[in-house]
Amino acid sequence: MVRVSSFRLFILAALLSAAYIGCGGSEEVVAEDELVTDTGITEETPPEETPVQEETPAEEQPAEQQPAIEQPAQQQPAPQEGPTKEQLQGELDAIKTENMQLKDDNTTLQQSNRDLTTKVSDLEAANAALASTPKKAEPSKISRRAAAPGASSADEIQAYEGAVAKTRSRNYRDAIGDLQMLLSSGIKDDYADNCHYWIGESSFHLKEYSQAIQHFQQVQGYRFSEKNDDAQLMIARSYELLGDRSKARSEYQKLVDQYPTSEYVRRARTKLK
Repeated sequence: MVRVSSFRLFILAALLSAAYIGCGGSEEVVAEDELVTDTGITEETPPEETPVQEETPAEEQPAEQQPAIEQPAQQQPAPQEGPTKEQLQGELDAIKTENMQLKDDNTTLQQSNRDLTTKVSDLEAANAALASTPKKAEPSKISRRAAAPGASSADEIQAYEGAVAKTRSRNYRDAIGDLQMLLSSGIKDDYADNCHYWIGESSFHLKEYSQAIQHFQQVQGYRFSEKNDDAQLMIARSYELLGDRSKARSEYQKLVDQYPTSEYVRRARTKLK
């Protein structure tokens, strides 16, 4: 009986040990975050919620103040000032130049006046010499408009003036025809030289320079023609336009030598430079 009891105690002790070991093992298997309910369904322990921090609304920052654009200051008109020293000097120089030009013009006018006075004196001397000659001599050009014997008639003078008017209005062909008709009809010497001159002038404007030279030379065939220096100038100009510079220069020199008191001497000397 004692042995049976001891064996039973041994069996019971072994069972208790096995039970203890089994309980300990099951505890290790069960996870700490799992729970077994009465129904046998395993529930997961909800994770610990982390409190969400409410975002504190940021204080509205004032917008960065833009620098104000400086408006350009309105320029005030500069006060009117008087003329500068340079302007005054420029005006003074202009006045001096104008004064010198006026002096030159005055000198030229005085020279022309002296030339005309000399020419009148020459004509008066020629007229006086002619008055002392016999009456059969040619009439003086100065008295050509007088209604004296040997002078052109009023009708001839009127026809002559009409022809000259045509020349001045540039009706050169008709003027030449009228003047040649007067010469053919025997107009007196007091107007004949002028007829030749205006035929030469009309031919010159028509660029018929050789024909013009012939009539200008006819003018110089009259002893007391007042158109001699005019004709001499036109002869020189005609040769110049014909391209004969040597002959033109010779005729300009002739003008200076033979008609020293002529108003055209200054122009001729300019051509001779």
